[in-house]
Amino acid sequence: MVSPSRSLSGRTRRLQTSSRAGNPIRRPPNSGASASSISSADGEHFLPMNNVNNNNAQASERSRKQLARNLLAVACLWPLLFLIIPPPVADPAHMAILSAGMSETIIGYPDRNANNNSFSSKFQSIKKRAHDKIDNIRAVTSRRVNLAAKTEFLRQEMSTLLRRKDVVGYGQDRPRVAVVVVVPQPSSSNAGRAVQGEGDEDSRILKGALDAVQSVFMTTDRNRIFIVTVVMDGRGKVGTFEAELQEIDAGKTRHRHGGEIHTHDHHLRDWQHNDHEGEKEEEGGHYHSEKIHTLYNHEAIGVSASRKEAVHFVNVLSRKHEQAGLKSPDEDLILLFLSVDSRLREFDDVNRTWLDDVTDALILPPSFDEDQDIIHNLSASTKKDSKLNAKIKGTSTQPSNAISFVVDTSSTDTEGNVEIHSSRVGETLSFDRMLRPRPSSATGQQMALSNGESYPTPLTQAATALRLQTYNSFPASDGALTNHYSADLELSFNLWMCADGIDVLGSSYARVVVDPVILSANEKELPGPLAARIVSAWLSGHGDEVYANKILRGVAEKSAQNSILDKTKDHSMSNRKILMDKTKQLNDMLVRISSEAKHSPSFPTGLGQKCRPFSWYAQNVHPQNDFHEEEDLEYLLKKKAWMRESTIQQEGASDEKILPSKPLDKDKMAIISKASPVNIKYVDASGGHVEHPHKGGTDENGNFGYVHDETFLVKNPPTFEIKDEKDRGVLCKTGDPNYQMLTKKVFVDLTNHEAAEKRAEHGLAKKGRAKIFCLVYTIEKNHHTIPAIKETWGKKCDGFMVASTKTDRKLGTVNIPHEGPEEYNNIWQKVRSMWSYVYDNYYEKYDWFHIGGDDLYLIVENLRLYLESEEMQLASNGGHYLPNGSEETQTPLFLGRRFAEGGNMDRIFISGGSGYTMNKATLKTLVVDGFPKCFPHMHTFSEDVMVASCLRQRGILPYDTQDEAGGERYMPFAPGHHLNYYPPANPKDDWYSNYSINCKWGIDHCAAKSVAFHYIKGDLMRRMYAILYHYC
Repeated sequence: MVSPSRSLSGRTRRLQTSSRAGNPIRRPPNSGASASSISSADGEHFLPMNNVNNNNAQASERSRKQLARNLLAVACLWPLLFLIIPPPVADPAHMAILSAGMSETIIGYPDRNANNNSFSSKFQSIKKRAHDKIDNIRAVTSRRVNLAAKTEFLRQEMSTLLRRKDVVGYGQDRPRVAVVVVVPQPSSSNAGRAVQGEGDEDSRILKGALDAVQSVFMTTDRNRIFIVTVVMDGRGKVGTFEAELQEIDAGKTRHRHGGEIHTHDHHLRDWQHNDHEGEKEEEGGHYHSEKIHTLYNHEAIGVSASRKEAVHFVNVLSRKHEQAGLKSPDEDLILLFLSVDSRLREFDDVNRTWLDDVTDALILPPSFDEDQDIIHNLSASTKKDSKLNAKIKGTSTQPSNAISFVVDTSSTDTEGNVEIHSSRVGETLSFDRMLRPRPSSATGQQMALSNGESYPTPLTQAATALRLQTYNSFPASDGALTNHYSADLELSFNLWMCADGIDVLGSSYARVVVDPVILSANEKELPGPLAARIVSAWLSGHGDEVYANKILRGVAEKSAQNSILDKTKDHSMSNRKILMDKTKQLNDMLVRISSEAKHSPSFPTGLGQKCRPFSWYAQNVHPQNDFHEEEDLEYLLKKKAWMRESTIQQEGASDEKILPSKPLDKDKMAIISKASPVNIKYVDASGGHVEHPHKGGTDENGNFGYVHDETFLVKNPPTFEIKDEKDRGVLCKTGDPNYQMLTKKVFVDLTNHEAAEKRAEHGLAKKGRAKIFCLVYTIEKNHHTIPAIKETWGKKCDGFMVASTKTDRKLGTVNIPHEGPEEYNNIWQKVRSMWSYVYDNYYEKYDWFHIGGDDLYLIVENLRLYLESEEMQLASNGGHYLPNGSEETQTPLFLGRRFAEGGNMDRIFISGGSGYTMNKATLKTLVVDGFPKCFPHMHTFSEDVMVASCLRQRGILPYDTQDEAGGERYMPFAPGHHLNYYPPANPKDDWYSNYSINCKWGIDHCAAKSVAFHYIKGDLMRRMYAILYHYC
């Protein structure tokens, strides 16, 4: 009966085509060049092996070793001559005559001119010697028959020898393994003593690394170990550690050779230092070559980068072996990532190891049945991807691009006895909605497919085996993922979303024993910044935004609880408010990190085009985690009451009602309830364009009727460039208040912006993205400010126009005449004509309209996300239900930085400095209903107060645009001003603090996803763009 472990080859092994190249060049194990002699072809040099000295003084010693190798090769290969030279077969008499004649040639032929007697006597002499030769050759011939038989036997033996893989090398069906062990720095206060190997945690890590390496040699046929690469991350050499590695490499600890497990005695001569490398030991020894290579990162680079560095070394070593004829190109090495807290579990079976089971699962080709075509039964990760389905001949199995080892655990009692606790069949590893690891189990259906011998796992664990080529083809390798868990998480996402997934071989020898006390908790969890990087890279596909937002909010919420509730032990409602604010603050920080990560050097890009989306992974690989946010009882009761109230208010309505995830804030509800819904169908209010404010714009020659192409800029966006190093020095200057606010608090939410773009592009959003029209006003003498606007934020608007006193098609300016003179004290009339021009020509094309001066800086991505938010959709639909797309009316919204005029809360207006934003209902109300009746002929500079007054008369009040943490989205000054501004002791003593409403100060004043700033002049506009979009 076939053992369960052997039967895996017919169930989980990797299928391969039968069209591979012929037999590769092969070599005996341990007879090739050692890793110490390898350097890259392009001049890269790797650290030497532990016992290698590269001094020139040893050149002669290397020559002697090379001569010894050559002689050894000749001694081993001389029997091959019997395969080439056939045994001699000839007539004995002919050979005798020839032999006698040749000997006579040496003496000299007789002179034909001499007398005949002399010639006859010499001929008789030759004839006699020929007969003697015949007699001798006949005697020898009988011996030649035996020699021919022996030669044929030797030829057969050599042919058999050349077919033995364990002697002459490894092909595609029996590859060797390259092991990678990363030794991290300790995370505790002992980190500073890591180099000396001191400290309890560091001692545990170093001992765990030695145990991990030792377990490889105890459980793996040494002939099939290609290399064991140990990466000392953030460490120098540790003497005792290096010495023990050399002991393992020299075979002085227990190790496996084929089916034999033994140890070389310490008193025997160390063959690695003999004059003849590879010399046999005195009693029953065998050949050893160096198998362990150590890399030193004196500056810590983290687990992910260390693994990548180790694999790079393996690739170079592999290429060198192929160039030297010591490795076949068909041999696809197996790569094993082994954690320092894990050791491969040892079993009594001397004929089979974990590598045999893993090879069966990853490498061995199936037996083909030419009479039957079978549809390949792909693994869970590929079933829904039709492109990966293929009709092949072979056994119906699941391909497995990686094998995650079964994890058993160990514990030590007070007397030092170690007990191993075996895991249950079907145990796997997954994560919760904060990406924290948690134990899980394979489903019954997954277990039934292979009787529990092979089942998928969402995440890899302490040891993962995969083909080297599989790792080399991964699209993502983020060097900033510094700890073990984050590196394993990325490895798992690569395997599931970009390859064929991860299997556990439940009944195989692919098991490890994990000592849970070796690695600290910091290595086994996902800190917020690392979670943000992973979210930014892997959760940017179709439908991923909901998962990304919930993960980041979950991480922020947990961090806030740890920092507040655990300290105060106060769970009162007042402290709950503090908790909510802290959660919002941390969430904004994580969103910022997620956005900025896209511009870091090692950040993986283009995963949306190369891999499946995270939503696929969540639904097909990890369906047990629904990512639903936990809601407390208080919120559920409020939500239930609110839903009941909304149902009563809307009773009798026939349209579909879509409830939001949470109700609108009561203060904001009070603001929008003052206004009446407006039918947003366009109404012609131009009156024939004969009077202001509807006379329209003029062309370059002053002729009315000119309509500007507002889409020209977005279709022909100028490129932002840093001109030279001097320009870079100006734009990327650090340390000042503007730089601090833009790097410590304010950021562009590119992560959610790009996710929304993809949803809209692929038709996954209920409606397209919000279309924004941007209007800038200026005069001709300030036209020099427009190129910077166009180069930075202007090109991001869907429609863009500059209202001026002169039309310049190249610059994008339009002369819009208005009532009265062109002066500062008459801006109100200028604004009336501008808004009328926009309404007459562009109203039906856009959803939102923003206006500001030529010193405005608008962060369009943040504005668009805010306008598309559930809050804005809810508010624009009356505050009870979300719009379903069939609405003909809209609630007017008037957005910007609210000021209380003179501190009077009854006269709130929106500051014109950073501009204000209106939806269609507000613009129509202002132009069609407001302008004809509201101060139609007044001349004043306070256009912002006038607009607010006209809208207030119609029940439209400025909307509160603060974010959930109380940060302002619209700023009346530059970023640095808000960083440093604090109100006087009596806020009424300063107009700004007196006008402000419920503001925070300092760095908390600005919302993380701020929308607009004012007084952005000169180089500051380009500088803000360079900082916000990571040109610096």
